[in-house]
Amino acid sequence: MNADDRLAIIRAIHDSPLRIVLAVTGGGMLALSDLLTTPGGSRTVLEATVPYSVASLYELMGAELEPHVSDAAALAMAEGCLSRAQHLLAASATGRQQLPLAGVACTAALATDPPRRGTDRAHIAAVCGDGARIARQVTFNTNDDRVGQDRRTSDALLGLLAEAAAR
Repeated sequence: MNADDRLAIIRAIHDSPLRIVLAVTGGGMLALSDLLTTPGGSRTVLEATVPYSVASLYELMGAELEPHVSDAAALAMAEGCLSRAQHLLAASATGRQQLPLAGVACTAALATDPPRRGTDRAHIAAVCGDGARIARQVTFNTNDDRVGQDRRTSDALLGLLAEAAAR
C-alpha cells in the first residue's frame, strides 16, 4: 500500500463513528503510529496497548491460550479489547450515544535474531459490538526484514479496521 492510499484509509476510519480499543504484540506497531499521527485519532482510538509479556497477553485474552500467534489468539485478544471498549464507553457520557465499537488485535511472529524455525507470520482480528468477527493471516517470505514485515502487517491491520468501520 502506498502512503496516499494509507492516508485515505486512515481518514475514512477516523471519519466513521467506529471507536476501538487496539492491542498489538510482536507486530502492527506502525498501524498504531499511523492512526495516532493522522489527525482524528482521538475520535477513533479509545485505548491502545502492547501486551508484550505472557502474563499481560493472558490477562487480555482471559485465558492461557496457545499458540500465542494464531487466529484463535488474535480473536481472543480482540474480544478482550471489545470488552474494554464497552467498559470505557459505559463509563463516559459519550457511551450513551450508542457508538459502534470494535476490539482490534494483532499477534505476530516477525523476523528475529536468532532466526526462528517456524514461519514468520501475523494474525489480525476484529470483534465488533454487533457480533461480527473478522480474522486474517499475513505470511512473509524469508527475505523480508522486520520493518518490512511490520509495514505489511500494519497495512493489513488498517485494511481490516477500514472493513470494520464500513459495517
